[in-house]
Amino acid sequence: MFESFKRGWSMAGASWSVLKAYPKLTVFPVFSGIALIGVSAAMVIPTGVTAAAGAGMNASENTTQSIFAVALFVWYFLCTFVIVFCNAALISCALQSFAGQTPTIGSGFAAAGKRLPQILGWSLVAATIGVILQALQTLLTDKLGFLGDLLGAIFSGIWGVATYFVVPVLVTEGVGPIKALKRSSGILRRTWGESLAGSGGLGLISFLFILPLIALLALGGQLAGNTSGAVSGAVVGTLIAVAVVYGLAVIVVFTALGSIFRAAVYIYATTGVVPGDLDANLLQSSFRSK
Repeated sequence: MFESFKRGWSMAGASWSVLKAYPKLTVFPVFSGIALIGVSAAMVIPTGVTAAAGAGMNASENTTQSIFAVALFVWYFLCTFVIVFCNAALISCALQSFAGQTPTIGSGFAAAGKRLPQILGWSLVAATIGVILQALQTLLTDKLGFLGDLLGAIFSGIWGVATYFVVPVLVTEGVGPIKALKRSSGILRRTWGESLAGSGGLGLISFLFILPLIALLALGGQLAGNTSGAVSGAVVGTLIAVAVVYGLAVIVVFTALGSIFRAAVYIYATTGVVPGDLDANLLQSSFRSK
């Protein structure tokens, strides 16, 4: 646990130096979040109208379920595309900064735009595999209980590790989704060996930063249950507002830090060069042998 914490703190610190120099990189996670809300809102109305029309025409239950299933997959695909596109733009900017260039929001989106066909292709593959993994985990959990849930989590973890470098590969090499997946897993095997696991360091650090959010929400809930009146209501509302803003800030910052560090590890894995002020031992320990 201590080693994971130490590694995660080092990852955050190394990535923070880039984010501190170019704070506008946080625009990409913010834009991603706004776009996800827009996509979700845009999907709700036509799906509801179509389902209502089907019900009005006395469509079968299977037909209604099929409508929702197709709409759910389209929504999942669009959300995946938004996330991948914005992540590609952010990683492009990180790669530019490590190359001694000055990244801008425009240069990031332009770089991602040049890989639009590849990003669309990968989004379709990722969405399809994501749906399959979710269905598999549900099936395993129903059949095997906790063991099935654990197996599903392991399969998802393996997929996450194998696809770790897909977006940097798409950005820099412009290959198709299947070749990008092969390149990603090949980079991992070549640099860290056949048997490896993700470090999870940044995830641990982000969880520690989430703890104050949990404390604020708990305090707000306690005050709401034990007090009354306009003053107490204002206090609870303020606490909730602070918690929401703080939570969103943590998500935005750590999303940016994760993408920046991924770009750094990609450079190290493909060229052997340690980018910026990062430490070679830190990059080598990004993945470890099981």
